[in-house]
Amino acid sequence: MNKKIKIEKNTVQETLVMPLYGKAWAVKHYPDLFHDTDCQKVIDRLDYDFSAMQVHDNSIKMKIGALAAAIRQYALVYEAREYLKDYPKALVVNLGCGLDTAGHQADNGACRFANIDFPNVIELREQLMPSTDREKNIGSDLNDQSWFDKIDFRKEDGAVFIASGVFIYLNKEDVKKLLCAMAERFPGARLAFDAQNRRGMELDLKAVKASGIDVSTNFYLDDPVKELTSWCDRFDRVQWKGMSTGYIKLDKRFGIFFKLLARYADKKGMSQLNVIDFRKD
Repeated sequence: MNKKIKIEKNTVQETLVMPLYGKAWAVKHYPDLFHDTDCQKVIDRLDYDFSAMQVHDNSIKMKIGALAAAIRQYALVYEAREYLKDYPKALVVNLGCGLDTAGHQADNGACRFANIDFPNVIELREQLMPSTDREKNIGSDLNDQSWFDKIDFRKEDGAVFIASGVFIYLNKEDVKKLLCAMAERFPGARLAFDAQNRRGMELDLKAVKASGIDVSTNFYLDDPVKELTSWCDRFDRVQWKGMSTGYIKLDKRFGIFFKLLARYADKKGMSQLNVIDFRKD
C-alpha cells in the first residue's frame, strides 16, 4: 500500500487540495457530465483532515465552488481535445498545474504531457502522480522562461497550453510578457486559460485573501479580444466564451440559483475562458 502524503493545515499545499475536493464533489453529484475519477484517487492518497470541507457538502457554497472548479476543467479539457483533433501528437502543457489532472482527461493515447509549477508543488505532485514516459513534471516559476527549454516542443506536432486559476496570481504586465514570449517561441501552439473582468477579479481575490493567502495582483480582462489582440502581432486568433454557458447545458438539475448566477457571471465577463492561437510562421 502506498504511504499517504501528509498535507498540513494553513500551508500553500493546502490550497491545492481545495479545487481537488471540489472536482471530486462534482464527479460524485454529476457523474454523467464530469469524469475526472483521477481527482478522487489523489484525494485517497492524502493524509489530510477533510472534515471542515465535508461539513459543507450539502451547502450552496460548496455547490457553487465545486461546480466552478469542475466546469473550468471541463472547458479547458474541451479546448485541448479540439486542438488534438488536428495535432494528435501534440504536447499538452499544464501551466501552474498544482494537483490538477486536466491533461489526463484530454489524453488521446498519442499526445505527450508537461506539467509546470513551483518546485515544492512539483515535488508533491511527483509523489502522487509520478512522471511517465509520456509525461514530465517541471519545477519552475512561470515567469522564469527557462522552462521553455525544458519542455519537449516539436513544431511539427504542436502544443496546447492550459492554465486553470493561475494568471490571477500574476500581474498583468507579467502575463503579457509571458504570453508574447510564448507566441514567439511556440509557433502554431494554442493557449487556453480562465480569466475575469475587473469586478470578477476583485471578488476572486477577496475570496483568496479570506482563505489566508496574501496576494496583491491585478490580472483581469474587461474586453478580452480587444486587449489580448493588442498585445502581440503573433496572436493569430483570439476568442473567448462564458465559462459555463460556452461549454455545458445548464439544465434544471443545476438548480435555478446556480443557473442564474452562472449566466450572469458569463454575460458580464466575470467568468471567461480565453483561447489564443499563435501564428505558425
